[in-house]
Amino acid sequence: MLLVSTNSITGREYDVLGLVTGVGVPPFKLRFSTEQIGKVIEEGVERANNSMIAKAQAMGADAIVRVRYDKEASETGVQIMVWGTAVRLR
Repeated sequence: MLLVSTNSITGREYDVLGLVTGVGVPPFKLRFSTEQIGKVIEEGVERANNSMIAKAQAMGADAIVRVRYDKEASETGVQIMVWGTAVRLR
């Protein structure tokens, strides 16, 4: 599955299938070091991407364009949100 943050895929035509989203919550750890924060965020991004990709594949998509990320942090952890437009390449 191709994920791009651009509004289109250069040199390719495609049919728009619709919006897809994903949410990833990294594994909760009561304590982690400063060095581990990056790894925790990466795990959340991977989970969010996998969730979004599964939805896009169910729609018959080959790619997701205009992928965007956001995060929400609280005392209990971090939640990563991702969204984009599922497309089928021609």
